[in-house]
Amino acid sequence: AMNICTIHPEITRRQILWHARHQFEEGDVLHWWHKENQLGLRSRYKDDYLWLVYAVEEYIRITNDVTILNESVPFVTGPNLEANEMEKGINYEYSTKRATLYEHCLLAVEKAKKEIGKNGLCLMGGGDWNDGMNKVGEKGRGTSVWLTLFLYQVIDKFIFITNVYDKKIKTVEWENLKEQLKEAVRNVAWDGKYYLRAFFDNGHKLGSKDNFECKIDLISQSFAILTEIASQEQIPSILNAIDEQLIDKNLKIVRLLSPAFEKSEDNPGYIMNYPPGIRENGGQYTHAVAWYIQSLIKVGQFDLAYQLYQMINPIERSKTMESAQKYKLEPYVIAADIYSNKNFEAQGGWNWYTGAAGWFYRVALLDILGFKKYGNKLFIDPHIPHNWEKFEIDYKFENTKYHILIEKNGNKKIICDGKTTKNQYIELKNDNKSHDIIVYLGGKND
Repeated sequence: AMNICTIHPEITRRQILWHARHQFEEGDVLHWWHKENQLGLRSRYKDDYLWLVYAVEEYIRITNDVTILNESVPFVTGPNLEANEMEKGINYEYSTKRATLYEHCLLAVEKAKKEIGKNGLCLMGGGDWNDGMNKVGEKGRGTSVWLTLFLYQVIDKFIFITNVYDKKIKTVEWENLKEQLKEAVRNVAWDGKYYLRAFFDNGHKLGSKDNFECKIDLISQSFAILTEIASQEQIPSILNAIDEQLIDKNLKIVRLLSPAFEKSEDNPGYIMNYPPGIRENGGQYTHAVAWYIQSLIKVGQFDLAYQLYQMINPIERSKTMESAQKYKLEPYVIAADIYSNKNFEAQGGWNWYTGAAGWFYRVALLDILGFKKYGNKLFIDPHIPHNWEKFEIDYKFENTKYHILIEKNGNKKIICDGKTTKNQYIELKNDNKSHDIIVYLGGKND
C-alpha cells in the first residue's frame, strides 16, 4: 500500500490509519491479524511497529497531506506476553482511548529508543525484518545491525514528520540518537570488508567472514549504503563482496545470505529449518533485492541496478522454454523467492503473495524512471542506463491526462504544451484536459 502511494494515495492513507489501530498502548503491534474473527499474533518482533513511521513519512512527502497526522485512532487491546513468551495468538479488541496518528508514530520511536543493547545496537528480540532469525536475540541480549540501520532511517523520517506537524517541537534528542546509532554501527559492526548482520545473545557474530555459514547478509549492506553510514571508502568493498558472494550469475539471482544455514551451532531460528537455498535460507528473497537496487542507484551504479532489475524480472526469466521450465511461475507476477537449492535451481516460489511486488513497482517508477510527485509538483529525475536515449510515461492525474516524453538532450529544460517553463518540475492541474510534456534531461550533447 505504501509503494502505490504515488498513483493511489487514498489507498495508502486508508491503510496507514487501519494499521495504526493495531498498535498497543505499549508501542508494539500485531505481527498479523484476521479482522473477520479478530485473531492476531502478538510478538517480540522489533521492526513491525517502525514501519508505521516509514509509511507516514512517505505518504506526506508525496501528497503534502499533513492532516493525516491529526487523525484520531484507537489502540488494539489484548493479553500481554508473559516473560517466557516470544509470541502468541490472541483475540483482540479496540480501545476507547484514542490518539492522533502523530502520537502513534511517537509511541513507536519511543519504544525503539528504549530497546538498545549494551553494544549500542537495537535489540533483536524475537526477530526483525527477517522473522526467520527469531532465536538470535530470544534471551534479550542479541542485537541487530540491520534493525539499527533501519531505526536510523526511521528516526530521520520521524524528524521530518515532527517538523511538518509542529515546528515548535524540539527534535534534538532524535538527532542525538541518530548520531549514537551511527557511531555504534561504525564501531562494532564493520567486519573488515562489509557489515555484520547481528550479534547473538552470547555475543557471537552473525554475517561475518569468521562464520562458516551466513558469512554475509544482503540487507545490512544495502541499508548501510542507503543511510550513508557506510563511508565512501567502504562502499567499493561492500559492492565487491556482494558481487563475489551473493550474486549468482549462473542462476541469475541475488542471494539474501551465503552460505546457507545448515549446521550452525548458534541457532538463528526457524530460517535454519528451510533446506539450504530455499526461501530466506540462501535463496533469493526478492523483497530484499529491491533495497540493494536502490543502494546501487544511490551510488551511481545505474547500469548495474537496471541489469539486476531485469535479471529478476519474471518476463525476462520466461523468454525461452528452457528458462520458463526452470522458473515454473507466471511471467507476469514477481516471485517472493527464487531458489538456489541444487534440486530446484532458479525455480520461483511464493508468487502472488509477496511484498516484493510493491517494492519493485516503486523502484521502477520512482528510482529508475525518476517519477517523483510531491503534492501538485511532479519532478522527473531518472536514473536510467546510459544507453537509454528516451522513454515515455502516460500519467492520469485525477481527471487529467499527461503524456510525458523524457529525452536526453544538451539543453536541460521542460516544455509544457509547447511552452518552455522556468520550473524544474511539472505543475499538475486537474483541468480535465490532455497535456503534452517534453522533459529534456541534458547530457546527450554536453
